[in-house]
Amino acid sequence: MADSSEESNRKGGHVGPDTQDPTLQPLDALSDVSESSSEVQEAKRVEVVTKGWCSSSSGYHSGIGTSEVSHGELVAYDVSLTCEEISDENDDSDWDEEEWPVDRPLPLPEWGCERPELNFGNLSQYESFIIHIQEHLHKALATQCYDTVSNFVVFGEEYVSQREEYPCLDEFYRDYDPPMLPGRYTCVGLACDLATKLSTLEAQYPGLKDATYQVSCEEEIDNVDWYCSTGVPPISTCEKEHVLVCIRIRISDRPGMLLLDPGYHVGEPITVMEDGLYPQSGIIRANTTKSNIIRTYQYHYIQDNPAFVVWEVLEERDGEVIHEHTSLIHTARPFLSGIDVAERRNLAYPFKTLLGREHTGKLKCGLYFPLRECSQTNITFFHYLDGLPHHTRVPLLYFAKSKDNADEEGMISPTVEAILATVANGSYRSIDDLRATLESLASLLQDQDFLEQLAQLDKAIDSISKDN
Repeated sequence: MADSSEESNRKGGHVGPDTQDPTLQPLDALSDVSESSSEVQEAKRVEVVTKGWCSSSSGYHSGIGTSEVSHGELVAYDVSLTCEEISDENDDSDWDEEEWPVDRPLPLPEWGCERPELNFGNLSQYESFIIHIQEHLHKALATQCYDTVSNFVVFGEEYVSQREEYPCLDEFYRDYDPPMLPGRYTCVGLACDLATKLSTLEAQYPGLKDATYQVSCEEEIDNVDWYCSTGVPPISTCEKEHVLVCIRIRISDRPGMLLLDPGYHVGEPITVMEDGLYPQSGIIRANTTKSNIIRTYQYHYIQDNPAFVVWEVLEERDGEVIHEHTSLIHTARPFLSGIDVAERRNLAYPFKTLLGREHTGKLKCGLYFPLRECSQTNITFFHYLDGLPHHTRVPLLYFAKSKDNADEEGMISPTVEAILATVANGSYRSIDDLRATLESLASLLQDQDFLEQLAQLDKAIDSISKDN
C-alpha cells in the first residue's frame, strides 16, 4: 500500500501524494497568476435540506445527520460544520460483536441479495440506453466535486468536542455515525447520488431501479486468485474503501455489468460482458492532476468466477511504466456497508483531496495534502491558467489565523487569495466557505494527540488487508 508514483492510487487516495512535480511552483515563484480574484465568479448555490437518508450505521449521531441525496444542479453545503450534541437517550452506539468484533478497527462488511437483470433485446437498445446513462454521469461529474476534506474536518472537530467522554479516538470512531454532507461527497455519496438520479429513467427502462445498486471495491490486490476463490470476498481481510454504481444487464441473452465510477472521475460508462465481447469497454484513459502522468483503466471478469470484476490500473511517465496494480470489484451482490465501512475508512485515511471536475471527469481544479502537524503541512492547490496546469504549495499555517486577523497583520497574499477563489468556484462553494474549512483544518492539525491516534488507527486498518 505504499505510494509508488507521483500521483498514486494508494487505497482511497483518488489523487497523488504531495511530491515534487515539474509544474509545481512554490508560492513565491508564482508570478503569472493574476492577483485579482474579481474575475472569479462564485458558483451557483442552491438550498440544501438535510433529511434522513438512511444509513446502516449504528453509533454516535452528529447534529448534521445523514442527508437525502440531491436532485439539484450545483450543490453547495453552506451551513456550519459544527455539530450539535445528541443526548445519551438517543445513543444507539452498541455494536454486536458479530457486526464489529472488538479487536477489529472496522465493522465487518455486509452484502444484500442478488439483484435482477435489466434486459435488452439487442445491441441497438443497449447503445441507446448508454447514451442516457452517460448524460446523467456527465451531469453528476460536472455538478458534484469529490471531497474528502469536509467529512474529515467534521469528524475531527466532533472528536475534539467530545474528548472528555471519549479520551480514546478508537472508541469515538466506533461510535461515530458518519454523515453524508450534501455537495461534499466522497465516492460513497457520489455513487448514491448518481444512482438516485438514474432512477428517473425507470419509466423509460422498467426494472432499472431494481437492477441498480452500489458495489464494493478492494484496491491493490496481490493475491487475486485467493481473494476470488469463492463467490464472496474474504470478509476478515476486507477494507472495502471504494464503492461504485452497478447495473446488472443482459443483452440478447448475454450477461454483463454496467459500472459507473464518479468517485474516480471516470467520464464514461464501463460495460463488462462475461464473454468479453462487444459492447465490452476497452482501455479507458483516466484523469489525473499531473500532465506528465498517463493512467489507464481496464476491466474484465475473473475467469470462471463472474462474482468479481478485475480493475487493472496502469500508470506511465514518458512511455515507462511507473506503477501498476489490480483492484477487485465484487459485483454479484449489493454492498450494504458503504457508510459503515467505506466512508468510515476514508475518515482515517492520511491523504485528503478536494477536486472539481468537468463533465468528462477531467480534473479542473482542487487541492490535496497529507495529514501532518499543521506547521509541517503544505496544501497543494492546482488549477488551469491559459490551458496549462499550475500547482502551488501554500503552508497550512497561512490559514491558521482568520482572514481579518491576517489582514491586520499584513499576511494576506493576493496570489493565494486568487487561487483560493478559483478552487472555491470550481468546487461550487464560496471563498469564505472554503477558507473556513481550511482554518478549521489548521486548528485541527495542531492537535498532536489527535494526529498520533489517527495515524495508529490508519495503521490498524491497513493491517486488515495486508495479506490480500
